[in-house]
Amino acid sequence: MSAVYLNYSQAELDRAYDQSCWAPEMAATLAAYAALSLAQREETPPEVFRYEEDAMGSIDVFNASAEGPLVYFLHGGAWRSGDRSMYSFLARNLDLTGCPLAVPDYPKIQSVGLPAMVDRVAAALRTLLAQRRDYARRGLVLAGHSSGAHLAACLATGAGGADIAERVSACLLVSGIYDMEPVLLSSRRSYVDLTEAEALRLSPLEHIEVLEPGRIVLAYGSRESPEFIRQAEAFGRALVSMQHDVRMLRIEDRDHFSILLECNDPASALWQALTSLVASTQRCEAPHTREMQGPD
Repeated sequence: MSAVYLNYSQAELDRAYDQSCWAPEMAATLAAYAALSLAQREETPPEVFRYEEDAMGSIDVFNASAEGPLVYFLHGGAWRSGDRSMYSFLARNLDLTGCPLAVPDYPKIQSVGLPAMVDRVAAALRTLLAQRRDYARRGLVLAGHSSGAHLAACLATGAGGADIAERVSACLLVSGIYDMEPVLLSSRRSYVDLTEAEALRLSPLEHIEVLEPGRIVLAYGSRESPEFIRQAEAFGRALVSMQHDVRMLRIEDRDHFSILLECNDPASALWQALTSLVASTQRCEAPHTREMQGPD
């Protein structure tokens, strides 16, 4: 069989981007997300902000009155599923960080396409910062999981506009994709439709020079697919080559989905990584060189 990418045959590459092959307990883990999140929303209801009038135009903000840096989290779902309510469990230990956590909804790839998804998560952040000017005067920690880590990395590397990228103080990227080339060669091309120029724009690996100085944590589970491990490691090497402060965090015995449940334990390596990023993010004035605006 001939290779279609690196040493992968077509079947091997398709399997490497099919999470069901690597996370046999995926359904149970996602059910745990939902149950934990429902309990969290009942215990600490979020403050809800609107940034668009459609069904996917809301942002949950937990611990909204906290005075620390804003943590802006983008959920996963292969760009085509999931919503903000499934990730409320991330707020469980927020009081230990002293930070507000913002989790937006956004349209999915089948309705708007991937470039517009990036624009929407950027627009959601702009609107939140406009509505809460005190957040705009603080550090910004971009965080995301899976396809949400890809979207967060796109924002950090300028795909959502330079005005967003220059605000980023730190990033926590969990089990993400940072190079779209192999994705578009895999079976995911059946729903990820990008031109060559769009694929380049939405490959954070190709735009590291845009990143602001700041700490970056790239986390992944030891039971991830080999492609998701390779994507993280390749992005990490590229960041190091450009003198960025990056930490690779391998979480043992966790798959692509169970890794995020580490956030329920404040002693876990993943939660401690977030706490460390927050502690390193100084309260700062918003950049004065550009007004908040749309992507260039």
